[in-house]
Amino acid sequence: MALVAETAINKSKPLQYQGRKASRAKSEQRRRIILEAALRIVISEGVRGIRHRAVAKEAGVPLAATTYYFKDIQELIIDTFTLYTEKALEVVNEFTHQFYQPMASMAGTDISSPEGQKALVDFMVEQLTVYMHEQIIGQRDMLIAEQAFRYEAIVNESIRKLAQMHRKALFDKAAEFFRNVANSDAPEADAEILLGLFHSLEYSALLKNEEEPDLAEVSATLRRHLSLLLPRLLAV
Repeated sequence: MALVAETAINKSKPLQYQGRKASRAKSEQRRRIILEAALRIVISEGVRGIRHRAVAKEAGVPLAATTYYFKDIQELIIDTFTLYTEKALEVVNEFTHQFYQPMASMAGTDISSPEGQKALVDFMVEQLTVYMHEQIIGQRDMLIAEQAFRYEAIVNESIRKLAQMHRKALFDKAAEFFRNVANSDAPEADAEILLGLFHSLEYSALLKNEEEPDLAEVSATLRRHLSLLLPRLLAV
């Protein structure tokens, strides 16, 4: 079977913020500064660290500014995680672009052959290792925010909807790959397993708190799981 590269990237609908809408560019900039400050507090102290006074101090704005844009802490927390989701979806779309762009060079590869199978698995391991490295090192703060995000999504229905949106974006792209490229007979189940692997590797890396992850170990783990997920690609 010939390998077909999927290049389309689905665009997410604009996220809806809950706080007071800014009518001028300068006001929108200040509102953004406040939310960026709140997100930094989530990363350093967790969600419970978000207080109007603490956020105002972190943002370098008057206390009245935070209470003007956000009527209560709940609204500020929801919009902080809306900002997180916006950033996270940008990362997902960027990774999809970076993944499928080089994948186009493999169009026409016969993955029924041992050579084609090895080429595909090698490609996947290489690209996913690069992604994991960027997540663990370049996006470390975002991973920490994600841990707080997950807990808050369990206890806060409004944030749960944001978490579901973020997860669906990741899940849909993983399932799309297994369905259209890997010819999986269970693309949704394979996508669940791959996302579970990502979360496990990311959480493990955060616990180790290393400046540089062991990429050889990451690659070996990815290769092992991919070989189990894709039995037709075992000849590696």
